[in-house]
Amino acid sequence: MASYTPNLDLLKKSPVTDGDDMFNVETMLNENWDRIDRGVGDYTTPAQKMGLTGDLSVGASLGVLANIGNVHVWRKTVTTDEGIPEVPEVPPSYELGEAQTQYFIRDKDRGKAITMLYSNSVSVSYDGRVSLVSPSSVVITTTNTTYPFTYVSGKFIQAQGGGTGVEPETTSIFYMKPSGVLQNSGESSSWDVYGTECQMVNGIAAVPGTPAVPPGTHVTYLTSTNRNAYQEGADGSEKPAGYTLGAVKTGKKALSDLSNYIYSVTWQYGDSVAVSDDGKVSIKNPTQISISATNDSEIEKAKVILGKFATPMSNCGFEYGKIYFFPSDSQISRESLPIYDTTTTNIDKYQEVTGYPAIPAGTTIEYLGVLGEKSKIQVLSYVGTGTSGEANPCSVTASFPIKALFFLGYIGEFGMDPSYLGVGNGYWGDGDVGIMFSKCLTTAFTNHIGFDANGKTSFGKKSADGKTFYWYNKTSAVTNDSGSLYYFLALG
Repeated sequence: MASYTPNLDLLKKSPVTDGDDMFNVETMLNENWDRIDRGVGDYTTPAQKMGLTGDLSVGASLGVLANIGNVHVWRKTVTTDEGIPEVPEVPPSYELGEAQTQYFIRDKDRGKAITMLYSNSVSVSYDGRVSLVSPSSVVITTTNTTYPFTYVSGKFIQAQGGGTGVEPETTSIFYMKPSGVLQNSGESSSWDVYGTECQMVNGIAAVPGTPAVPPGTHVTYLTSTNRNAYQEGADGSEKPAGYTLGAVKTGKKALSDLSNYIYSVTWQYGDSVAVSDDGKVSIKNPTQISISATNDSEIEKAKVILGKFATPMSNCGFEYGKIYFFPSDSQISRESLPIYDTTTTNIDKYQEVTGYPAIPAGTTIEYLGVLGEKSKIQVLSYVGTGTSGEANPCSVTASFPIKALFFLGYIGEFGMDPSYLGVGNGYWGDGDVGIMFSKCLTTAFTNHIGFDANGKTSFGKKSADGKTFYWYNKTSAVTNDSGSLYYFLALG
């Protein structure tokens, strides 16, 4: 008999029991296609928003979703000569946000009356600020809903002298379609805008409008599951291509063929690599060697790749087409693999080599983070030692790369007769520096960018992974009084 699929409820006929049924185009074919189409929906729009190009298939979209938490995103901005036709100026704009089923226009400062500005249109400044064009005004009171409604219906509106629930209160702009309703809520100091036809202008208040893009500017977004796929460059200057070595991976991996121990795998190896402008890595002046697992002499032969860059010319335990670096202290051995019924020549340490492309002049690439990743925050602390100088820097370490580090304050002894346990504020005042930014730091100490009290000279730096910030002052124990407990806020 006929059955239905569990997910999309598609009709399935049984060839055993339903073989003599008349073929029904509507139920057996068209209705199934309709269900499939509804189930898939519009997958192209979310795929494009993910930054996908080319094959905008369901599988491609789901592939990105499956990697959320492991997809890194960069913003690439290319600036060329003004007026180039291929990259025209993009004017500022706005769009209507999602419909609000209920929205409060609260009167906070003017008793029972709210002055409402209204206009048929809005304008958007070059930097994305939205404003009403030649607005008129009407006073809304708690005793009359019909009269003011005829003015604001189908208009862009902006409350004056009262709150709209979005900061800053008097700059929030909304659009109210003619079918919206302005109704007394029963509260003496508030009015409600009801109905799905009342829409907020996207970006007004917290994110104002969409600013213009100057002519000759082209912005794209780059994605990769490899954090080192693109180098960062924020100053627009030309930067050469290069490569990074991944973390040392351990565990036995076959240098020889996995299918048969007598088959050889040819490896190319060399002392250094070259990187093309598009980020492709190749071995300079490579030498070849064939590695099998026929006997122990293959172990000695394979040791030539230790401390070298190497790539297999066919698949083995390592992936064909990739380049690896084998640390000089790696161990090479032979091992029987019952699952393959063969023997392999293995190595126990390796690092993957990843190339990144050059950045041409006039191009900036900014790392934005991991797709789906939220901002990170962590409170850090330490007990002061009373030491100072470059040999005794203060430092804190977060569990993530720090973008900004705030000095919150400290707990210590105050007063003299008698002394007491109290709390002191962080450096927030004229001449004091209470924040360190990752963008200002390098891995070497630099003047004027560490925490600093009373305008004294201080130095700061960060670790290579950006998780640790260091600072010191030449003349005093900044944020390091002996016995005091210091607190910091790290943002990532």
